Amino acid sequence: LWAPQSARADGHSLAAEAHVEAMIRSAKSLLATDNGDSTVRANQVAELLDTYFDFAGITRFSAGQYWRTASAEEKQEYQLVIREAIIGTVVRNFDQLKGLEYSHVATIEKGNKLVLVMGRFSDTVGNRPSILVNWRVITMPGKPVKVLDIEIENISMLVTQKQENIAIIRKNKGEFAALIAAMRDKLAG
Repeated sequence: LWAPQSARADGHSLAAEAHVEAMIRSAKSLLATDNGDSTVRANQVAELLDTYFDFAGITRFSAGQYWRTASAEEKQEYQLVIREAIIGTVVRNFDQLKGLEYSHVATIEKGNKLVLVMGRFSDTVGNRPSILVNWRVITMPGKPVKVLDIEIENISMLVTQKQENIAIIRKNKGEFAALIAAMRDKLAG
């Protein structure tokens, strides 16, 4: 897999674009060599996501304000369960990625740390409509470039997850452990 490049203050848009393009190439390579073995697929998807995504940032953001009140043990457990949930979602939907072609649309800098890389997935067979995808990419000097969020048709996957998580915690009187339990139950089901 491609090693993420560090963002430069003067070229963080280019670094973000290159990061997304490398991620797409890696995903295409996995799709091309996939033999349907779910264990192999899960390991490859985990490696891809670990390489290109900011799991630490996703973890913190998706827990909202409750992240600060969670115990160290709860934070560690949540990091494991959210990662497992994301990897599981990608593995279950992996076959839906076959036949899609990615094209870059535009790039917008959002301050000096965040870049929005906009693209489109089109079905090469024409059975599905094209899908607009925005990648929220973190580009901090001296650190690896990483994807923080994906927006599909302007719906943020990270914000949606955060809203669901906060609703579960609030329903359970602010108990962070209730979120972990609910996620574990969902993974087991």
